Amino acid sequence: MTGLKKPELPDSALPDRRITWRLHASPSLNTLPDGQSLALLVRIYRLRSPDSFLQAPADTFGDANREKELLGDDLISVREVQLVPGQRHEATDKLPRDIGHVGIVALFHHPAVGRWRYAFPTAPSELTGIDIGVHACAMTVHGGQPVGVSGERVRSAAVACPGA
Repeated sequence: MTGLKKPELPDSALPDRRITWRLHASPSLNTLPDGQSLALLVRIYRLRSPDSFLQAPADTFGDANREKELLGDDLISVREVQLVPGQRHEATDKLPRDIGHVGIVALFHHPAVGRWRYAFPTAPSELTGIDIGVHACAMTVHGGQPVGVSGERVRSAAVACPGA
């Protein structure tokens, strides 16, 4: 027979995505104005859509009730990773297909504007992985392409920290 092909499987019938992500903490991590490095809490969000995540104000994050209120049905789950200066953390997560994006928030003491939160689409991230540098007041992206931000801007570690 010619001209017949198998029907495409719905996303729900496909296997979970496997996404490898890496966090590389700088020795100058989450610094205070006097230059002292501190541990940093990074929150990883499983999201249906990145829209409410990217629009939420900074004070939303770290407060579970406020996150649920503002992220609503977009939020599937959250987990935390505690980083210390100079630490490297790597993990591979299995994500069901209904998780369209992974959001990452670094809860810096003095965050640089626009450099403390990113959302990554899961489909391309399955191929590229997500590789993030975490510095004094900002994150840099070295693997994966965050939603709505240019590649050059997110790869540069040259950021003036507030209060420095």
